[in-house]
Order: sequence, then C-alpha cells, then structure tokens
Amino acid sequence: MVPLTIAGNLFIWLLIAAFLYIFKGKSYAVYYLSLLLIIWLVVYGMKSLFMVPRPETGRILVEAAGNSFPSGHTALAFGTATFLHPVSGKSSYMFWIFAMMMGISRITVGVHYPSDVVAGAIAGIILGYAGLLLYPAFVKK
Repeated sequence: MVPLTIAGNLFIWLLIAAFLYIFKGKSYAVYYLSLLLIIWLVVYGMKSLFMVPRPETGRILVEAAGNSFPSGHTALAFGTATFLHPVSGKSSYMFWIFAMMMGISRITVGVHYPSDVVAGAIAGIILGYAGLLLYPAFVKK
C-alpha cells in the first residue's frame, strides 16, 4: 500500500497524461491535467474550510502535511476513473480498481480517516463527471 500511496503524489497522474497524449492527443492530455488541477484546488479549498486534522497514530512509512478532509489522492483517483471511463473501453475497470485501492491505501498507511476517503471519492466523481460534460466546450474538434 505504501508504494501505491506514494505513486499518487505525482508520478501516476503524469504517466496517465503521457498515455493520453500518445493515444488521445495533446488537447485531451492538457484538458485532463487541467481537470486534475481543478480537483486539487477544490479539495485544497475544502481542506482549508473544514480543517480536520490528520490521524495522530498508525502512520506507516508515510508522512502527510496539512488537513485530512477530504482525501486529495482519492479525489484525483476517482476523478480520473470517472473522466476516463468512456474512453478507456474494457480497461476502464482498472481505473476504478485503482481508485478504490488508492482510497484504501490512504487509510491503511494512516494518513486519512474513512470519512476523508469517502468524501474524496464523492468529490472526485462529481468533478470528473463535470469534466466529462464540459469537455466538448473547451476542446476544439
């Protein structure tokens, strides 16, 4: 679980963007990265608003700064799964499994409460779906 939660810091999102650039084009990859930035900003705003401290005990090899609610890693993972679901075909289930595992990893390594992960998943799904709906308006065909 530790490597999974660490990969969620930046590496995995850039890897997905690189694959999107190769297989879907530059505009799709840039839009995806923009969507991730929006998700991160919304989650950061929510963390600042709610100011829930992180769990004090049970951390496993991972340090996390800032507030806990909602989980940004989980929001990014579920936002990605939602946004990529229509274009990923038979492999879309892998994005959903990854998103669930990301949430579980954040609880397992002790940096989030289950409520943080659930809220992050909900935020990610809502924002990922909004990204899907708005995509045609922002990208030239």
